Amino acid sequence: MFKLPSPPSPKADTHEIADFAELLCWQQGRISERDLLACLGRLDDNEFNIGCDDDEDENAEHLDEVMNEIAQRNTACGGGYPFSLDHTGTILKREHQDLENAPISSLIYLYLLLSNRLDMQKSRVHAEIDGTFILEELSSHILRNYLGKERSQVFVFGTSKSTSFRGQVNELCEQLGEGGCFRSLVDGKINAKDGKLDTVAWIPFSDCLPGQLIIFAQCKTGTNWRDSVSQLKPLEFNKKWMNLPFMVDPIRAFCLSEAVNRYRWKETSVDCGILFDRCRIVDLSHDLPSSMENKIKAWTAAALQTLA
Repeated sequence: MFKLPSPPSPKADTHEIADFAELLCWQQGRISERDLLACLGRLDDNEFNIGCDDDEDENAEHLDEVMNEIAQRNTACGGGYPFSLDHTGTILKREHQDLENAPISSLIYLYLLLSNRLDMQKSRVHAEIDGTFILEELSSHILRNYLGKERSQVFVFGTSKSTSFRGQVNELCEQLGEGGCFRSLVDGKINAKDGKLDTVAWIPFSDCLPGQLIIFAQCKTGTNWRDSVSQLKPLEFNKKWMNLPFMVDPIRAFCLSEAVNRYRWKETSVDCGILFDRCRIVDLSHDLPSSMENKIKAWTAAALQTLA
């Protein structure tokens, strides 16, 4: 997995090179297949070298896959993709001139792209805003849109909150009307910060009785998320930290800033539950509160400045 400011290796996966093409396109306004090959170090100084047919064929095939990946992202973002391919499918163009003129869907895509490819251990804070906390808030918003915001409710259960772990569990139980209250199976000091839980979304009934659709979601920026896909276990969380069981098992979800490799989509979905990757998040990010828009715009602008 490549990390900015370094480029991906010439043998990087298709979705990594697609990310790199998008970053270059945002900086330059447009990028062609030949430009991308040059940036990846796949072009010789003499393009007429004899005996390079096999390499040229391999490069062309790989770039076709990259452009197909970009075309699929355009569709998956539901109109929020900030780039477009020309009619030949070989030139990628930026849709908007700058951040100020870009719609919020484009800013969200760019935020997710940067928070995926930057080293979020060292470069998570920009404009005094923690980019990982943005994803927790953004995920709660898109989960509510997914369930239908007319009835659904959300609760951000992440490290961004100053409330104690015990306090968050009690507040969640009260809002859900299920789970009772905080109860720990641990004898001694509690070290849990969030129990791998970042956001909860549910659809309540007017009768306020238990037994409802609940989603437990985990959020991840960066690229080192695959070892985390199975960490969130709603029933274990319930048994460890609440004194009453849920009437209906919660559904797992995983929200991440990466555009997941299409070849591994089914496998990843089995591991993590409902998968909300970069494109799905953009697709569901309509009606964002202005306060969240401002955070995303400020963080993204500052992060881009560090790459200039």
